[in-house]
Amino acid sequence: MEGKLSRASGRRFLFSFLSCFLLFVSTEGGAQQRERLRVSTLFLGSSLLPLWVAQDQGIFTRAGLDVQLVWMQSGLSTSALLAGEVDAIFGTPQITLTGLMGKNPPPLVAIAAWGSASEHWLVVDSSIRSVKELENKTLATSRPKSADHGYIIAILERFGVDPRRVTFLSAGGQGGRLAAVQSGRVTGSVFNRYYTIRLKKDGFRDIAKLERPDYPFPPSALFVHKDALQTKRKALKSFLVAMMEATERQKRDKELCLQLIRRNLRLNDPEVVEAAYQDGVTLSYPFFTERQFQVSLDLMSKGLGQVVDLPYKQVVDSAVVEEVVRSAAAKPG
Repeated sequence: MEGKLSRASGRRFLFSFLSCFLLFVSTEGGAQQRERLRVSTLFLGSSLLPLWVAQDQGIFTRAGLDVQLVWMQSGLSTSALLAGEVDAIFGTPQITLTGLMGKNPPPLVAIAAWGSASEHWLVVDSSIRSVKELENKTLATSRPKSADHGYIIAILERFGVDPRRVTFLSAGGQGGRLAAVQSGRVTGSVFNRYYTIRLKKDGFRDIAKLERPDYPFPPSALFVHKDALQTKRKALKSFLVAMMEATERQKRDKELCLQLIRRNLRLNDPEVVEAAYQDGVTLSYPFFTERQFQVSLDLMSKGLGQVVDLPYKQVVDSAVVEEVVRSAAAKPG
């Protein structure tokens, strides 16, 4: 199923059925009160475009949903989900997966994932010509053992640099790290594509990229409480159908995406806005593949400084997505 969806013809076929299915859901639920879903996003970035499109274009509403998007610091999101304060988490999976490492992991599962064209570059002072020159230098991370800490370590190790020979300074999110680099407090840090463009305009240098063809950036995964697989199954299916339609709209309507990027990220520089658009292009959905999962675990291991071994089938449950695809295919075109 996953391989078929990756083909362009398969996507067009699926989208035509998804549109019919969404219309069916909207008609069936139109006379009823829309069901609320509170979705915590773990970051603010252009990889959220499918969510923004679905909300801005009324796709969630037509699906019979009242979706509330709440930005929440990563460390708080899992607690909020377990407490019932949010219904789902949408974001890079490492933080949520960290919470599943104990002997008695919380009952959370990833039911879907959206992979974007996001790029992450190690950006440094212009005096630095190679990754090797970062030995005995200071690099900024958001905090110890964070996801971006793992990204930097992965790049350093790829170029033969022992991370123990580098000093790491906690500077917060990308805005804080950008300020630390610009002020000279640190030699560099890792940034997404459009933050990288901003720094290059100021004379800084991008010397290495995290992603490779065989090493994709982890997707934004949708995590829910296992109880929701029964109590909110219909709403989750409607949410996924809406997200899939929004993704196809995202691919067709670049101008809408640029407007949403400017509005939500408060960016004005045309080159930076274009970079944000390219960073947010959706490459894969809606399955959380085993390869994506393994890359997530590898980056977690680097950031945490210990091997992380979580079983894929214990963490990822694709049954809801599979039901959506089967239901959509069963509707007449």
